[in-house]
Amino acid sequence: MSRLTDCLRQFFCSISAEQNRRTYKQASLTAPGRAARCARVLLIAPLVISGCSVTAKKSLEDLQYADGEKPIHYFKANNTAIEHPLLDNQTAEAVQATDAPRSLERRVDDEVREFSLEEAIRTALSSNKVVESSALGGVGATRVLSAPDGISSVYDSAIQETGVLFGRRGLEAALSDFDTRWNTSMNWGRDTRITHQTAPFAPSSETAAFRTGLDKALASGGSVGVFHSWDYLGNTFGSPLYNSSYTGTLGAQVRQPLLAGAGTSFTRVAGPVRPGFGAIAGVSQGVVIARINQDITLADFEIAVRNGLRDIENAYWDLYLAYRIYDTTVATHQSAFQTWREARTKVEVGTLKLADELQARDRFYETRSQLQLSLNAVYNAEASLRRLIAMPMNDGTVLRPSTEPARAELKPDWETCINDGLTKRVELRRQKWQIRSLQLQLDAARSLVRPQLDAVGSYAVNGFGDQLISQNGSSGYGSMTGEDLDSWSMGVEMSMPIGLRQSRSQARNYELQLAKANAVLSAQERSIAHDIAISIQDVAAAWAAAESNYNRVQAAEKRVELLQAEREVGTTTLDLVLRAQASLAEAEAAYYRQVINYNKAITSLNLATGNLLDSNGVQLAEGAWDAEAFGDARLRANARTHGVDNPNVHAEPREFASRVNVGTVERRKPVSQPAGPLNPIPVVPGGAGVPPAAVPPENDLAPPDVVK
Repeated sequence: MSRLTDCLRQFFCSISAEQNRRTYKQASLTAPGRAARCARVLLIAPLVISGCSVTAKKSLEDLQYADGEKPIHYFKANNTAIEHPLLDNQTAEAVQATDAPRSLERRVDDEVREFSLEEAIRTALSSNKVVESSALGGVGATRVLSAPDGISSVYDSAIQETGVLFGRRGLEAALSDFDTRWNTSMNWGRDTRITHQTAPFAPSSETAAFRTGLDKALASGGSVGVFHSWDYLGNTFGSPLYNSSYTGTLGAQVRQPLLAGAGTSFTRVAGPVRPGFGAIAGVSQGVVIARINQDITLADFEIAVRNGLRDIENAYWDLYLAYRIYDTTVATHQSAFQTWREARTKVEVGTLKLADELQARDRFYETRSQLQLSLNAVYNAEASLRRLIAMPMNDGTVLRPSTEPARAELKPDWETCINDGLTKRVELRRQKWQIRSLQLQLDAARSLVRPQLDAVGSYAVNGFGDQLISQNGSSGYGSMTGEDLDSWSMGVEMSMPIGLRQSRSQARNYELQLAKANAVLSAQERSIAHDIAISIQDVAAAWAAAESNYNRVQAAEKRVELLQAEREVGTTTLDLVLRAQASLAEAEAAYYRQVINYNKAITSLNLATGNLLDSNGVQLAEGAWDAEAFGDARLRANARTHGVDNPNVHAEPREFASRVNVGTVERRKPVSQPAGPLNPIPVVPGGAGVPPAAVPPENDLAPPDVVK
């Protein structure tokens, strides 16, 4: 089939070329011949373009150019390649000032810098323009590297405020819908032609058209405009009154919706009606929605800052723990080294077996490897904290935490915590803003489930004359003021699609979105309650574990002392001493881990209850204005003060925001479920109705003389 198609295409190409040559020879000297040739060329061109010239490609050797042979310059062997932008950016100052990192191969005796948690938070807030987060998953897993477009920064609020796209419009873009628009145009023209009535003469007419006008959208949903136009006509045909004349109009027009899209409540939410955009614009382009979107952006930024502070606190306590583990490992290594040295001495004098010395040597190298790993853990923890607070990797100082972790017992009150969580969590405030926005948009969408009924009116003064402005004779502007040439119109215009399917569908869509947003709010409240409960449980568990590990450390220290004394008198073996030392090191490490877990649990509880920023003394506020901003604000305030109020129009909007939380937390005492076949309550000795795990055995009670 393809071969047959190629043969037919070549056949028609040859016929077309032959007909073209014959036509050129027979009709090259006459006008009809030229017309026929042009017609044939136009008929043949699509066939040649579609078949012959596309399929029959020329090779490089078959092509000849009039300017001779030239070496090829504009040639690329590939279409897509990895390239780099022409951007000469400046390297970050924290990277410029950094030195090589400390490691096990590069141990430098740098200056120790005592660094408090408050100083770490202050450094992060003053240095970071983007909110850093902890790396999860290793190298390259930070959000600033894996998802830079979704990272929060100090510019987000300003970006939202200056947005102009649908769905992301800022306040200025929403207010710009009410700016007065000036349209003007000026066109000139000339027309010369012959008709049956004018032959053999060729009359001509000269024209000019001037249009200008001002249009402004009103908060009530209507629009008002003034217009002015002049049309010039210079005519040499017939017997006109003037060979040149000016016709003009000066007037005003107004339009006000009465049903769909009427009122300030609709315009504040949806913005002015845009007939050309239709469903694309929706009902979310108004000033109020832009303001709510700004508040949602601020809530997102507050969430990012709060999470960043949590990561900084956790990184700070991780560094504290790394130092504590390192100190414990150093002491353990020194003890193992001393034990091994004594064992080697005893082996040399023949009072100890070689197997015991080898066991001591094994313990020595074990603690040495632990020491090396713990030192590297200090390096890593310091680097993680430096990255979060925007400090150089190595500035010649070693950060050492000076803030001690909390070691006092915290007993959170459930009712206080749940009330704080349901009133202070920024996620709930953000979702409530979303619900309020959907409520306003639903009201605006319901306004459109009505016919489009507009009241329209216009008034204009007309003018006519042979000159535009003249003191003698007829002039256009003179006729406007000296003669009764006016026009006016008034009426109503109505339009509606039968069934209002699109507007009803839009209203139904917002109803469903609002139902989903309320369901999400309920789910968030449940999730916050669970977060608070888990945080309270973690605080209690971490405190209990830290308390138990403290007692374990006390017992392990006494055990080591007793075994060393017995070993000196020869009543015990070296193996028991080494095991006791290892147990003491593990107990100390476990104790400090639980202390840090306890402080992290307190941080999580502050986050769950919405008190993390307050507990660290962090407040979010708008930056100071410059002098020009203050001047502009005063000018607008002065203009509003001297404005004339219309007593028949109530344009003051209802408040939709509050400085304080206006919601209430409803709590009621839960009803206890009776014990039945489906939910049996185990009964154990020591407490009726108490689960077995809550009743400690007698031999697990702490002795009264233990210091906690």
